[in-house]
Amino acid sequence: MKQLMKESWLIPICFGLIYFVWGSTYLANWYAIQDIPPLLMSGSRFVTAGIILFSLSKLFGGEKTTPVQWKNAATLGIMFLAIGTGGMVWSEQYITSGMVALMAAIQPLFILLLMWQLHGKRPNKAGVAGTFLGMIGMVFLVGQDQFTGGEKTMLGLGIIFISILSWGIASVKLSKMDMPSNKLQSAAIQMLAGGGLLLLVSLLSGEAFNFRWVNLTYRGIYSWIYLAIFGSVVSFSAFNYLLVKSTPDKVATANYINPVVAMFLGWALADEIITGQSLIAAVLMLAGVVLIKTKISFFQKFNFFKKYAAPLEVMGFMPVGAVKVIDAPPILSPAIARIWHGVTPTGMSDEYIRLAKTNCVANCEATPGNLGVSFYHQTEGDVTHHTFISYWKDFESVKRFAGEDYEKARTFPGEEKFLVESDEVVEHREM
Repeated sequence: MKQLMKESWLIPICFGLIYFVWGSTYLANWYAIQDIPPLLMSGSRFVTAGIILFSLSKLFGGEKTTPVQWKNAATLGIMFLAIGTGGMVWSEQYITSGMVALMAAIQPLFILLLMWQLHGKRPNKAGVAGTFLGMIGMVFLVGQDQFTGGEKTMLGLGIIFISILSWGIASVKLSKMDMPSNKLQSAAIQMLAGGGLLLLVSLLSGEAFNFRWVNLTYRGIYSWIYLAIFGSVVSFSAFNYLLVKSTPDKVATANYINPVVAMFLGWALADEIITGQSLIAAVLMLAGVVLIKTKISFFQKFNFFKKYAAPLEVMGFMPVGAVKVIDAPPILSPAIARIWHGVTPTGMSDEYIRLAKTNCVANCEATPGNLGVSFYHQTEGDVTHHTFISYWKDFESVKRFAGEDYEKARTFPGEEKFLVESDEVVEHREM
């Protein structure tokens, strides 16, 4: 009971952190780079946060990390933080913080297009509609005089798109990489690598030598501390807590709130101008992001084809009381159902579910020919049963995911330490 009472107030606090603290970092970045060169500011912030997170991971029993995991985490840190976030912050020299936040919000659109281009995963109707709205919104946004009036502004726009593309590629590739299982340790390595590269570039470019301690104001100092502690360490910890205690779709609502917070703060505290055209662009782009993030079609949303959804559940395959973690889209044509079952200790089930969604579910959905995934779990005393059902166009699609010996279960790095029992042979049913 005490645990439930604690979570009843802790979960809203964590949502508030990822909504408003992350939304406010755009303005805090702008404040900080008025006193500290942008690459130097971002690099020192991430390195400091990385040291804190790495120390915390060791304090709470961080596990041994392999050289491959270090390399993978460092690579993602460079793509996410050095190119992604570092580029965004650099662009705030020429573009207002609110507009940068709004453009950053279209990241799901880039990911959708990259999944289509790299893995052949065609978007559904909601995804297509979201992409269309997002593109129209972007045309409205960058078509304003403030974005077409100078070379530096256009350079800033180019850097923003490179940053978003880097984030998108890293997000798509993440599911295929062997990463440290300890989230704090993984984040620490990413921050140390990304921040270290930013500091190196700042030194080699001569940017760091433009910094003068005598020009540092209290506002710049407080902004840097806020970004390092609250923008990185505290908010990231809240984000990881919510991934365990809430659902990914609810956590993803930060994509809609952050740019609104950033635009309001920029207008209220930094005299940034919000034009009517900017508001139209914001509505179109955020509506597009909402459609993309839903990942369900209009037909499914209004239960028009409800009788076709989750066919194995209708057939009575799933035990009573099983909790659905990932839902499948409606199956409207003949398909192959690939069914696997495993067992973990109940105390490790939440961590295993996160690992399975990051690795198995993401890899499955990225494979051409996949029609959807259902992922269930059911706790029985000291153990939790996990059932993974993936739906495929044909057996050739199954082989793309599992290999020629497709009846053998495919395992992913890190699963072995959780599973006390698992099917070595996967069952296939024609539907």
